[in-house]
Amino acid sequence: MADKVKIGLIQLCGCSGCHMSLLDLHEKLLDVLPNLEIVYAPIVADVKEIPNDIDVFCVEGGIRNEHDKHLVEEIREKSKIVIAWGTCAAYGGIPGLGNLYSKDEFLNTIYSTVSTDNPGEIPNEELPELLDTVKPISDIIKVDLVLPGCPPRPEHNAEAIVALLEGREPKLSTKIVCDDCPRKKEGTYPEKFKRTFEGTPDPERCLFEQGYTCMGMATKSGCGAMCPKAGVPCRGCFGKTSAVLDQGAAAANAYAASGKAALKIPDKVALFNRFSMAAALIPKKIEK
Repeated sequence: MADKVKIGLIQLCGCSGCHMSLLDLHEKLLDVLPNLEIVYAPIVADVKEIPNDIDVFCVEGGIRNEHDKHLVEEIREKSKIVIAWGTCAAYGGIPGLGNLYSKDEFLNTIYSTVSTDNPGEIPNEELPELLDTVKPISDIIKVDLVLPGCPPRPEHNAEAIVALLEGREPKLSTKIVCDDCPRKKEGTYPEKFKRTFEGTPDPERCLFEQGYTCMGMATKSGCGAMCPKAGVPCRGCFGKTSAVLDQGAAAANAYAASGKAALKIPDKVALFNRFSMAAALIPKKIEK
């Protein structure tokens, strides 16, 4: 390859975890870095303006304010390929749970309960205007590749970069977490659900069938079922599969088969949409 691939990286409404997952490639970075030229990455270099003609731009984090919105619009205009990098960019992630409340409720709660010089006063000078909701970047611009995960697995980062360098589609899983989970499934439903810390789960049996609120049946695989293998229910951080429109709806459908047990789960909206609230078909809690 005569010319290096120009790549941009940015963190919006996120935690920098996706950037860290890139570093987690460790020595494998040596296989891809010689072919890359990082031309924009505020987290590691003080670059004031986004250059033109970027080949691949990885966007971490969702859209929370007008500044984020303008940035991704400029990124789209100046980039050939834009990647929704991680679950926050793809589906809103944990920050998307803020969509359960109005913008005013959100701000009033924050500035009335935290310690500030002027409690209750919401700052508005020289700050970007908050949007009404958190949005996945695909709500604002066209996205060429979704690379989910909180954060994405290092090997998925490598596969995406190498595939783009080779001009092919990345090979990413289309299965669900349950497909990768070794726990035995008997096709039964629990009589009640419990918190993760309640009791000691059988290390061989399906956590959902034991009454733990696992999201494996509604979550895209890719992590290797790391949490269930460690005795912790899947929380859904890889988002939905391409086979369904809405992760929360898919989970609700599975849980509904348990009947009255599911009705007693507290805050089902947040449970089923923990990482994908901003992309949900029903984006806000319905007030009764």
